[in-house]
Amino acid sequence: MTVIFSGMLYTFQIYAQQKGNNIALLKGEMETFKYNKVITDADSILRFNSNLSSKDLVDINMMKGIAQFSLSDNNGAKKSFINILKIDTTFEFNPADTSPKIIGFFDQVKNEYMQIFHGQKQYIKVDTVFIPKLVEDEKAAEDIKEALIRSVIIPGLGHLYLNEYLKGGVLTAISALTIGSSIYFIIDSNKKENQYLNATDPAVMQSAYNKFNTSYKMKNISLISFATVWLYSQIDILFFTGKGIINNSNIQLHSEGNKLSLKFFF
Repeated sequence: MTVIFSGMLYTFQIYAQQKGNNIALLKGEMETFKYNKVITDADSILRFNSNLSSKDLVDINMMKGIAQFSLSDNNGAKKSFINILKIDTTFEFNPADTSPKIIGFFDQVKNEYMQIFHGQKQYIKVDTVFIPKLVEDEKAAEDIKEALIRSVIIPGLGHLYLNEYLKGGVLTAISALTIGSSIYFIIDSNKKENQYLNATDPAVMQSAYNKFNTSYKMKNISLISFATVWLYSQIDILFFTGKGIINNSNIQLHSEGNKLSLKFFF
């Protein structure tokens, strides 16, 4: 048993040493600009070594991709760089020892990869600093736009469009109630105002005024209630419901002198 274990340990050490020598060989070939040799040897290492670590795989594909790009094989370099991103999406070249052209090409590949396979982030380069930027969710922005149009007409309809059924149902019911009561008391207060103005008997006049005053107050309460619900509905969609405008970064604050303004983008 001891002999078998010692043999396995020795084999592992030989394998690890050979693997390290192969990667060191690639680095030496890169330093002497033997790009065709780098590509051939990299393919050989990747083909016959199935137990490479993630770091080794990244290093090998990095050197292979640089060699391919240097030989104007952009398609091959793109595949090598994508292999890197499949392992580590945060990978970045060191600008101190990498050509800006290679970094620029890698940036393009990374942007495309992140958009196609992740759909969440893309990376823009400012000097040598990468800043994550959310890709605009066009469908979510369009949903918000459609919801706002419906909410402007009748508060609550926008929430129903965004599948906020409980909130949308409550707001729609309150909106219908306040709209209905507003229309009723507008008509009723106008009618009672005419009765008050046409009254000549002091006793009838006082009674008519009290009825008009009550109806007038109810009209104002109904209108204010509807306006409150309407305003709440728009604000809730813009800022808090689902993927609102704020969450999609479609709102911008502008300052000119002492003036501040908000702009919304759909």
